[in-house]
Amino acid sequence: MQKLDAMSFDFAALGRNSRIEFRLVTNFSGGTLNGKFSKVFGNIEFPVEALHDASGRVELDARSIRFGFGKVTGDAHSTKWLNSTKFPRVSFVLEGMKKIRWEGKSLYANAFGQLSLKNKTIALSIPLKIQYQRGGRRKYDGIKGDLLIMDGESSISRSEFGINPGSSYDLVLDRILVRVHLVGASKQIRPLLPSTLFGK
Repeated sequence: MQKLDAMSFDFAALGRNSRIEFRLVTNFSGGTLNGKFSKVFGNIEFPVEALHDASGRVELDARSIRFGFGKVTGDAHSTKWLNSTKFPRVSFVLEGMKKIRWEGKSLYANAFGQLSLKNKTIALSIPLKIQYQRGGRRKYDGIKGDLLIMDGESSISRSEFGINPGSSYDLVLDRILVRVHLVGASKQIRPLLPSTLFGK
């Protein structure tokens, strides 16, 4: 069968429905600090018949980071932490997917690419659960189009990005847990053609 063109999905169109959350673990009786980015942008090119070739970019506004406590939020924007005034963008460039498998109507894959934060870039792989909803955009904003929902979880190291280096390591542990919930919207509805996505 001839390979179909990739569908394009925009994360900004339904941005309020996307979440990038993270958790820092402290040495205070196993306590945690939970935060999130509220502004998510970017897009993904999603070729259903060649998923390993998926590409795209997710961007976060570092200035939109919030914790449940005002002082912690203020510290997060400081020069020792994110330095969000100087480095207002956090980005992940998707280079492809591997370990692809289907379970029912859900796709599972490892998305790999480059994560950039505070002018430093590292390779990152994150396992995702991906759900494709044909015509699913209408229930969100009334526009005809398909929907792509991606959920995943991974971790990064503060030390690799120079986030609050120094004596603070004995207060907040180095690993940061990152949870991703992205909702991408297309302006098109994919034809009901034979494919792995819709069954045969």
